[in-house]
Amino acid sequence: MKNLSDYLKASLCTTAFSTALLAPIGAQANDNSVVVRGTGMSVAEAIEQIEKSTDYTFFYKESDLSSISSNDIDLNGNIYEVLAAMFDGNGIDYVVKGNEIILRRTPEEKSNASMQQAGEQITVNGVVTDNMGPVIGATVAVKDNASLGTITDLDGRFSLSVPKGSTLVISFIGFTTQEVKVTGTSVRVKLVEDSKTLDEVVVVGFGTQKKANLTGSLTTVDMEELTANRPLSTVSDALQGAVPGLVVSSGGNAAGTSKSFQLRGAYSIGIQNSDGSYGNTVAPLVLIDNVEGSMDFLNPEDIETITVLKDAASTAIYGARAAGGVILITTKRPKGETKFTLNYNNNFAFGKAMNLPRQAPLMDYLNAYQDAGFGDAYWAFGSPSVSLWKEYLTQYRQDPSAFNIQGDGMYRDDAGNIYYLHEHDLYKAFMETSFQQTHNVSASGGTDKLRYRLSGSYLSSDGVLKTDKDSYTRLNFSSFISADVTKWFTQEATVSYNKNKTSSPQGNLYNTGLISYHPEGDMPAELSGFETDVPFNTPLNMLLNSNATKRSYDNPRIFLKSILKPFKGFEAVFEYTFDKRAYNYYYYTGKWQMTDIQGADKYNVTNDYLQEEKMYRDYNAFNIYGTYSFDIAKDHHFKLMAGFNQEFIHQENLYAISYDQTVIEVPALGSGTGTLQATDGYDETAVRGGFFRVNYNYMDKYLLEVNGRYDGSSKFPKTNRFGFFPSVSAGWNVAQEKFMEGTRHWLDMFKIRGSYGVIGNQNVANYSFYPTMSVSNTYNGWVVNGDRVTAITGLPALVSNSFTWEKVATGDIGFDLNLFNNRFTATFDWYQKNTTGMLAPGMQLPAVVGASAPMQNTADMRTRGWELAMNWRDRIGDWGYRIGFNLSDSKSVITKYDDNAATKLLSDYYPGMELGEIWGYEVEGFYTVDDFDDPAAGTLKEGITSVEGVTVKPGDLKLRNLRDDEGSTNMIDTGENTLDNPGDRKRIGNNLPRYLYGITLGANYKGFDLNIVMQGTGKRDYWIANSLTFPMYIYSANDMKYQPLYEGLSDYWKPVDLAGGDYTAVNPDAKFPRIYGGYENSGYNYGRYTDRYLSDASYFRIKNITLSYTVPRQWISKLALEQLRAFISIENVATFDHLPSGIDPETLSWSYPAFRTVSFGINFTL
Repeated sequence: MKNLSDYLKASLCTTAFSTALLAPIGAQANDNSVVVRGTGMSVAEAIEQIEKSTDYTFFYKESDLSSISSNDIDLNGNIYEVLAAMFDGNGIDYVVKGNEIILRRTPEEKSNASMQQAGEQITVNGVVTDNMGPVIGATVAVKDNASLGTITDLDGRFSLSVPKGSTLVISFIGFTTQEVKVTGTSVRVKLVEDSKTLDEVVVVGFGTQKKANLTGSLTTVDMEELTANRPLSTVSDALQGAVPGLVVSSGGNAAGTSKSFQLRGAYSIGIQNSDGSYGNTVAPLVLIDNVEGSMDFLNPEDIETITVLKDAASTAIYGARAAGGVILITTKRPKGETKFTLNYNNNFAFGKAMNLPRQAPLMDYLNAYQDAGFGDAYWAFGSPSVSLWKEYLTQYRQDPSAFNIQGDGMYRDDAGNIYYLHEHDLYKAFMETSFQQTHNVSASGGTDKLRYRLSGSYLSSDGVLKTDKDSYTRLNFSSFISADVTKWFTQEATVSYNKNKTSSPQGNLYNTGLISYHPEGDMPAELSGFETDVPFNTPLNMLLNSNATKRSYDNPRIFLKSILKPFKGFEAVFEYTFDKRAYNYYYYTGKWQMTDIQGADKYNVTNDYLQEEKMYRDYNAFNIYGTYSFDIAKDHHFKLMAGFNQEFIHQENLYAISYDQTVIEVPALGSGTGTLQATDGYDETAVRGGFFRVNYNYMDKYLLEVNGRYDGSSKFPKTNRFGFFPSVSAGWNVAQEKFMEGTRHWLDMFKIRGSYGVIGNQNVANYSFYPTMSVSNTYNGWVVNGDRVTAITGLPALVSNSFTWEKVATGDIGFDLNLFNNRFTATFDWYQKNTTGMLAPGMQLPAVVGASAPMQNTADMRTRGWELAMNWRDRIGDWGYRIGFNLSDSKSVITKYDDNAATKLLSDYYPGMELGEIWGYEVEGFYTVDDFDDPAAGTLKEGITSVEGVTVKPGDLKLRNLRDDEGSTNMIDTGENTLDNPGDRKRIGNNLPRYLYGITLGANYKGFDLNIVMQGTGKRDYWIANSLTFPMYIYSANDMKYQPLYEGLSDYWKPVDLAGGDYTAVNPDAKFPRIYGGYENSGYNYGRYTDRYLSDASYFRIKNITLSYTVPRQWISKLALEQLRAFISIENVATFDHLPSGIDPETLSWSYPAFRTVSFGINFTL
């Protein structure tokens, strides 16, 4: 080939070289060793030697090689190494295409100016491989210039024109990123599997463990990644939908409202909740840097990781406090020597209320009022005529100018009656666009001896209510310092402070009983007869005139940690925490005049009062523990840990309320002319325990862990305060076995694990083993010398001094799976929890005793559930993407309940009961005129099912007769309200959430990053009976005529001609029962639980969409910036559910509305 003419060579070279640049490079290159040796050898002679000894053929222009002088050559290597040695620095580019090698002179730059500006360019050709062969789709980019890059082809090869002297960065999911300095025109890179995933260390109780060797069940949330992909106001927002098995419930949508947590279903029915009630919610223990705390007080930017411990193997080390699981929060702190960095980020958000209740048109309401049979005389001031009202409304819509309107839509006709002709959205009227701002700043750095981090945060939120009384602010400050005093002694200190304030307007703001015509503003004096205009009792007026409750928390915290490493493998830790919490509550009702459409002259309260509360809480905690790691022989690895923990809480409370303030503008506790009530109290609790953990690992294949804690709690009688709570777990890394060697190119980890353990539950009221009495200093039973006396107003309850821990025995079986260089990960767990000795009444006592039975350990419960989490993360060239999905379910059943074992009343817990079950009736349809001998009187034909205690009429619900007995034949009744005789009821649903899921989607491309968070509940039933779900409904039948008609509720059963006695249905397929007859059977039609009107509370919510852009580093390096990122984010994007407008699927009620926020901000690091 080298004997062809220069012209032919040049043509072939140009064509082939261009094709090689466009097509995949080197599809069949031979990588065998090439040997070239010679003295004073020219390039042409070297090429000839290569062609003779190999299958390679060269294409080139002889003139391109003529300037290369002869040299002594002694080369031995693959073809790329030989070519690099021959041509690097000689101005020759080469491309290997199969067995063909194309050579050409490197193109010269057009001008010196452009050469100086862009730098000398060379074309680098290379191949990227791993242990199994070529790596397809690996990213090859110039360091500090990610826009200059390419990807490897199907054979792992690439070609890239780069500035001479550049450094290439080669990366691929599942492999360690490598940097290669360009010294020639060819490179060969072998990627090494990234062991970070397998070697990842996670935080566990009093220590850390290698994730691959864990035998317990836990989930880790990387807050660094979450905060980078989504602006977070609270830590709890990060957990919703992110942790399988964790239910995050909202107490409301107002800023600053706490969320509650429940992990893996119910734990107990005997525990006491935070509001003092007893129920089945046991909150997980929240530990901040190993010490109990509140995540509501934390700044999300200060958190590094959150680890949720789920099974007994993970939580037993915390003993009595861990019955509901454990949430470990680790705050950020520099590790090792690090340069000084300063980070600032902000977030500005605008919110708008969503999913507000929507009323039906006013005309529909007036028609329903008449259909209900409430008469033509309306109940408002002056008793206006409904018929005339409808006429006026029609005329007003056609010609508003024909009416003399006063105030807000009020028209007084010639008869002196007032009619209301404006329609309002009463809820939208007191909503506005909210504004929230967040600012975070942090600085960190240090040497190998001294490390530090400082951070501050400010969050301010004005809510969606149209007032400055709806607000929340949070201020955080945190400082950390770590000093290596000696080679074996390190001292750490963390000092933090949090202050948050909440202002919440009071009044009946979320009243669903006001009808859309209700005027805003004031009632004109000329219409009411008052001396002045008086505000109406609308939500907006209440918002503007009423006072707000003001709450504030102050939380200083000191955490000291001493670490000693006196000899190899041993580490001793001493931790001390002081946490002080101060709470203040202030509310004055005020007193202001208002009226309603009945013309009432009233005030917002009958007796105004000032209420103040104060709480001080001191918390001291000590942890001392030591860890010793050692090996026996080569493959037997041991890790032993033992320690001691003690915690002490002292709390003081003061509650005072003063009635009838003398000067309402300046209220004070001592200025009330009415009753002054003051109550104070204190309590102290302590927990003390010793604990240990033993880990054994054989060749990273066979894993064993044993935990134990001997715990004592002051909440129990002295004779029953201590208990021992052990756990054992084991794991098998199947993928490490020799018989799995054939799968190692795609199977990175497959671990089977199981655990069993017993945990105590100390969630009982303080001093509950002491009998207590109620004392009142204002007892009005008798008066001495005109003064009320102090008296005992309540007899002491019966108590048991022998009750002790509830015990939760948990078994867990699961597996962890990693595939395709850890691109795909999956975790599955099945568990069963048996709670024994739950606190419940010991037995039913005779009424003559005069007291209920004391609480004793007499009830048991079983909870079963499963969890699945899957993630896929990959990169294709410049595109990266990630998909996450988790799904969980659980169900709890009472297995023992002595107090109700015999009768099994449905109104109480009973053996065999599934928690959350809903008992109700099955609806067949509506009673029709064909079911009656006399429809007007409600006389049913023989054989038609009747209802006990109810005279049904056409249009009433027709329930299915499920059971007859001697006392009830062909009659709907409640039976004996027991499991054996429930009457005609059956289980129609369950109000506990099932099939909870979370979905995350992400993609990134050249600095752009898109992240989507979705979550929801797959199945949940809920009974909601109010005016939002039923037409003009309220529990009190006498008040139904005052209720509005909401959107979608107009399809109620209607007779053809009620006055004429024709009860034939106009709409036999109506959605709702009749309302005629003044709602006479409302309690029957709407007050009984039925399958027809049981709400489907499942939902799917797109929680967040965030789009961000990270500016390339080379663009900002002159500004001394390490990173610059901007983002835009939407929270509460959309919700899909089956509930009526106004009902939020998370709170299942109408109160402070959920709101959609659009936010933007920047993040930069110096």
